[in-house]
Amino acid sequence: MTFLDFVGSILHRERRRAYEMAVAAELPKLAPPKPSSEVMEEVRGRLAGPGALTFGRLPSGQIVRVKGDTSMKSALVIGAPGSGKTRFLLGLLIELISRALRDEVEIELVDPKTETYSLTCQILAALYLGGDFALREAIRRRVRVIDWSREAVSPVTPFDNTDGIVSNAYLAHLRTDATVQASPQTYTESLKQALFMLSWLLTEKGFPPNLRFVSKLYSDPAFRAKVIADVAEPDLRNYFAELERHMARPTADALLRRFQHDLSFPEVRLSIGIPPSSLRNILPAGSPRITLGNYGSGMALPASVGKERAAHRVTDVLLRAPRRNPKRPGLLFLEEAPTLLAGGSELVEPLTTAARTLRSVGFGVVFCGQDVANALPGPMVRTLQLNTWWWAIFRSHEEADWIYPHLLVDEAGAALSEGDRQKEFRRLMVGLPSRKYFLHVKGEPALPMRAPTVNDPSDMAKRSEAELLEVFRREIASVSMVPAKTAADLIARFEAEVVDRATIPPAPPKKAAPKGAAPVRGIADLLRMMGGSPGTGA
Repeated sequence: MTFLDFVGSILHRERRRAYEMAVAAELPKLAPPKPSSEVMEEVRGRLAGPGALTFGRLPSGQIVRVKGDTSMKSALVIGAPGSGKTRFLLGLLIELISRALRDEVEIELVDPKTETYSLTCQILAALYLGGDFALREAIRRRVRVIDWSREAVSPVTPFDNTDGIVSNAYLAHLRTDATVQASPQTYTESLKQALFMLSWLLTEKGFPPNLRFVSKLYSDPAFRAKVIADVAEPDLRNYFAELERHMARPTADALLRRFQHDLSFPEVRLSIGIPPSSLRNILPAGSPRITLGNYGSGMALPASVGKERAAHRVTDVLLRAPRRNPKRPGLLFLEEAPTLLAGGSELVEPLTTAARTLRSVGFGVVFCGQDVANALPGPMVRTLQLNTWWWAIFRSHEEADWIYPHLLVDEAGAALSEGDRQKEFRRLMVGLPSRKYFLHVKGEPALPMRAPTVNDPSDMAKRSEAELLEVFRREIASVSMVPAKTAADLIARFEAEVVDRATIPPAPPKKAAPKGAAPVRGIADLLRMMGGSPGTGA
């Protein structure tokens, strides 16, 4: 480099430095970061709005209410046992119940563990006892119960397809998928095919699952010919017309054993065995605003039975959701969601898709569970994270990493390195006291919260838990449940007419798809109906 080049480089550097200093002098000085308490108060203000639900309090004691446009969207509620997750859900349900009784919202609870269901039933009983005549009638008219006991059952018609939203074949496929995924027994491909074809036939005929009917169907060719005489689907009709050629005898025997096992429990046989045509005359008309489903097995039934019924119900809710009234927001609460999502059921993709797409019709899914990050496959967890609008994360370990990027850093935390700060937060999350959690709404920093206090219903009503549950069963649940004796009589009448006398009623007429909608014939149609794309899971 020559001397002139050297001098030129110095002059160039000095001119650049002078330019940068001049630019800096024109820029406004950056404001110092706001205290985290001030930011929390600003977030609290942005979250508030019409139709807000109470989510709890900030460390300052200020109540956080989240506007309906946000709180009624899909969400994740995660926490270890005893962390306060159930009480948090009850707080939301109490507020939503009062609105549902005024026809403002719709809510459905699917509970495979019974606890949240039982507490919600007690809350409704306490509300009923303290209400006037108008409130009591509103509760009886707007609450539907899905439960079973030795004394009464909620009728379930898995093969009733009178609304025509999906094709009969696809409904049979969904029912078969749920049964196979829930069962602790192995299904071979031939056995799955046999179950699907039987489910399809029951759907075409509008018949209930019935062991005597199925036994005679497989053993009596003349009876089978009468059953399939008016079946419109040629493939289905030909399959049963030549059943011996299509199904080996050991497969038929295995299918009958499964039927016998499932229907050996009186609660199951009575709840699913009533013919759909009989139910239309005994169940109340109109759509409920509050649906409470108890899918816990307790000590009387296999867990697989409850899981199968829960999967059937969620399927029905999803099928009807795209055509619901968007002016009335709705939430589906899935307690112990990993039990339904694990196992690769065909329900998974529509359910995770619904979390995102169905907000256009005012419908959200609240996925509740513990240790979701480890209970489900990684891609599914990521899909749930992307498709949910808000998270309430209670005491947990893996899910701490979900919240960490959204934390507000206070002055004490700023002194730590990034790695130490993250380790410290993990330790905090593992040891969070009951009812404390972090609320993260998309687009906002995470807020440290304390969930609302929810008193025991027995304290609210000055009645014992047993008394409240008895009031609920007698005054509220009885409207949508059928006494066991009535169910048994209806099943016996079906067997006498159809099985004993071979008086086969005609297949119900096929309903066209609702106006402006093509019938759903498979998973691709279902995802398109929900506004999603096949294979994306989102």
